[in-house]
Amino acid sequence: MKNLLNISDLSKDDFNSILSFASSIKPNTENCLKNKNIGLIFEKNSTRTRLSFQVGINQLQGKYIDIKLEELNLQRVESFEDTFEIMSCYLDALVFRTTNHEKLKLASKYFKKPIINALSDISHPCQAISDIYTLKEHFQKEDGFKIVWCGDLNNVLFSLLESMKYLTSSKIDIFTDKKIYEKNYENFLNLDNISYHFEIDDKILGSADCIMTDVFNSMNDKDDKESLLKRFMVDQELMNKTSDTAVFMHCLPAKIGSEVSNDVIKGSKSIVLKQAKNRMVAQRGIIKWLEL
Repeated sequence: MKNLLNISDLSKDDFNSILSFASSIKPNTENCLKNKNIGLIFEKNSTRTRLSFQVGINQLQGKYIDIKLEELNLQRVESFEDTFEIMSCYLDALVFRTTNHEKLKLASKYFKKPIINALSDISHPCQAISDIYTLKEHFQKEDGFKIVWCGDLNNVLFSLLESMKYLTSSKIDIFTDKKIYEKNYENFLNLDNISYHFEIDDKILGSADCIMTDVFNSMNDKDDKESLLKRFMVDQELMNKTSDTAVFMHCLPAKIGSEVSNDVIKGSKSIVLKQAKNRMVAQRGIIKWLEL
């Protein structure tokens, strides 16, 4: 049985298979989910992840069922463990978005069918897979990407860094605050193709294929990081230091004026809409890889 809780759950072959499936599936021609029921639990609000799974499941001829834990007996007499074990009697797979990764791990222990992490406080594997797919599609190459990340060390970055294990010719340079790095770096990968910097480096910007960022204050954050990270905002001045072929990416939603300026996210180098559209492409690849 296959689960996707983190990118590290995947072998390199698994990772590449998902990307291959994503690029090869023609919408409404595949029926790998025929007579299959997929449960969706979203404890945290979602636009792109929820809709991309819902539409992707429909396109693969499956059915999705929205589940709200607060409407189940979980709140009264039935344990979390029993609830997820019972759900696996009815469902063929589960897509779970939660603010607590430990809850996701517990669910995967008792839900006896495949489970997909649709975002937790620790990781966001679906986003990383979609972003790598977008880079491959846009630049028409399999590896060798030079990525710059500006901002927080968060769940999106965590999964992106895990993906770097399978992109050995690529490199990611992370511009972040030293205090944030010192507080979090032990939880993040340190590979030969990952580097951390505490100030903007114009030379690195000049050779970058892609500038990425995310909101500076992530879920469950108790500290206000904006004051520490404001010098890493992706504005037009920063993008002017990149090459003509460089692109801007953001997983969305964005806080305009914080981590990115409006002229950048709406500008000619921004591919955030392509990135968002590819969420559905990637979700289809993940679902097919499950072999339900």
